[in-house]
Amino acid sequence: MSADDRLTGTLESLGLGPETGVTPFPDTPTPWATTYAITAGAVELVARLVTLRLSDAADIRAEFEVARLLGEHGLAPEVRHADPAAGVLVMDRVADAANVRAPALWQVVTLARTLRRLHAVPLDSLTETSRLHTRKRITASTTVTALTDGLPRLAIYPEAIERFEFLREALQRLGVPERLCHHDLNPGNVLFDGSRAWLIDFDHAEAGDPLFDVATALLSFGLDETLRAAFLETYFGRPATGPESARLELLTCLMLLRYGIFALSLLPAGMRDQLSGWTPEMVGDQPFDFAPLDGESRDWLVFRLSLSFVHAGLARFAAEPAVRALETLGLREPSLAGAR
Repeated sequence: MSADDRLTGTLESLGLGPETGVTPFPDTPTPWATTYAITAGAVELVARLVTLRLSDAADIRAEFEVARLLGEHGLAPEVRHADPAAGVLVMDRVADAANVRAPALWQVVTLARTLRRLHAVPLDSLTETSRLHTRKRITASTTVTALTDGLPRLAIYPEAIERFEFLREALQRLGVPERLCHHDLNPGNVLFDGSRAWLIDFDHAEAGDPLFDVATALLSFGLDETLRAAFLETYFGRPATGPESARLELLTCLMLLRYGIFALSLLPAGMRDQLSGWTPEMVGDQPFDFAPLDGESRDWLVFRLSLSFVHAGLARFAAEPAVRALETLGLREPSLAGAR
């Protein structure tokens, strides 16, 4: 079934006629879904069409259930239509809302409040046990291992996977109570209207350490020390403790490595022979800048982003703050953390 067929069927089920306006949103670096703005008189909606060949039925059901639940809690746009079999989700369009890359203080505060509310949603509110984040992690590591095998210039990726797995397992040993997490909280997945933040796109949502979302927000929005302090004060209701700050540092390393590994896994196998030609100039210092260069294809944009994330993650993990964080939390291991 084509995207057009799915959209046509959705419009009919919503009682919207042929005069309805349908406008695609710009492509994103990831191929999981396409999104359309729907306008029919005073009715303004957003349709998300999942790429069916890249998702299984259980994952789509889980994603749509999270979207509906968070819409009911007022954390996300309200869901008006959900058809997991067709991979179609229709939500309200938030009036006068937009993505913001450099949020003001009030926006930072509202995002922190929104995250605090997200992490308070009871996990037993979900009938589907979401494994979206876990399945993507496992698939990405397997794909990247095969893609980089035998390519010395991509040896940074096996190293990234090794560090990622060490961090993931070490942080799990802390026994932090899990909460419902977004797991992809970059500026493209947050909308701000005139008064608050809204969360969108839940194809990575799953139970996890809530500070993963906090770490992602702090870095992806590029918050300076003043805004960072305001965010944490709002989220916790107090300044972060030493162990919380240590967790945030290590989760930032984990998040950067995860984005880098995941991004490389999205590349087609046919690009394998070209990947060894990367140059240091491709590694940017702003890994969350998703804008393509002039004439850059989406695949090369994704590869460049992957390199930037992996290099940033490994460098951060090797730096003194991460070493201190491991020691603070009692997670230091000579085989990894000490071999620097």
